[in-house]
Amino acid sequence: MAAWIPVGAILVLVTHLSGRMPYLEAATVMTPALVVFAFVCLSPFYVCKSLPLRSVPRGKLMTHHCAAALLLSAGVIVIGRLTATLLNPTFRGIEGRFVTAAPVLAVMVLLVYEMSVALHYAALELEASRRSEILARESQLKALKAQVNPHFLFNSLNSISALTAINPAEAREMCIRLADFLRTSLRLGERVTIPLAEELGLTRMYLDVEQVRFGGKLRVVEDVNPACSNCTVPALVIQPLVENAVKHGIAMMDEGGEIRMSVQHEQDRMRFTISNPYDPEAPSTGRNGIGLRNIRERLEAFYGSAARLDIHVEERLYQVTMTIPVRMHK
Repeated sequence: MAAWIPVGAILVLVTHLSGRMPYLEAATVMTPALVVFAFVCLSPFYVCKSLPLRSVPRGKLMTHHCAAALLLSAGVIVIGRLTATLLNPTFRGIEGRFVTAAPVLAVMVLLVYEMSVALHYAALELEASRRSEILARESQLKALKAQVNPHFLFNSLNSISALTAINPAEAREMCIRLADFLRTSLRLGERVTIPLAEELGLTRMYLDVEQVRFGGKLRVVEDVNPACSNCTVPALVIQPLVENAVKHGIAMMDEGGEIRMSVQHEQDRMRFTISNPYDPEAPSTGRNGIGLRNIRERLEAFYGSAARLDIHVEERLYQVTMTIPVRMHK
């Protein structure tokens, strides 16, 4: 409504120039009509919403909006004429001067109304574009997350298969732990975001499953800042990083090794780092396969350029660092 102050000033100026009326007279006679005009020009929002640009024929659009503009223009002129008639005793000859200004004023009202219609269509298109972008991002996140659970399952079943012939008792224990892990991962996977504490809990359940397989070969060291426990993270984003460290690091080394997990709070960022030993001479297993690629795409879809996933390789050490904005879980 504040935007109508300069618009009203322009219409008063038009009335002043075309009717050769003093500014005071022009402002006095136009004020009631401008108040009505300003409120009526909010109504195109509903008309534009019911007559979308992309689905309604152009002829129908022009007919509706031109008819509304002509009706409104006539209404403003009528209100102005009635106001001028009432003010005639105070401002001698104001009615005649307003009649002289009426044609130019009517055209200006038509133009202003059509401009209002155009702005409403622009606002609706912007809103539709933003909604489509949000829906596209949500669909992308769901599609990427849908790839995660089968990935967990296939790798874990391979581990159980390896144990079945060697140690049936441990294979049974691994099945039980795997069932708990999958139940939790499916429950958390239904949510878009979860607190870091829950994501780390799921990660520890995964490590419990693998601990049955690797025993003392798998060692884990954690350094988690307690201030990060309630920070929000996308569901199922850390566990695949740990799985990547086990599958492509520990599993490829006869002596096993130590996985280090660190979560630190740095100003408005949370930095998760996982490092593991690896054998550079081991056969390639597609380190940069679905796991890391999936996470990178999910971070980009969720945070845009505000999140990063960096990989650093040094001698026999493989390190992945995920940096995301700090958002507290509600």
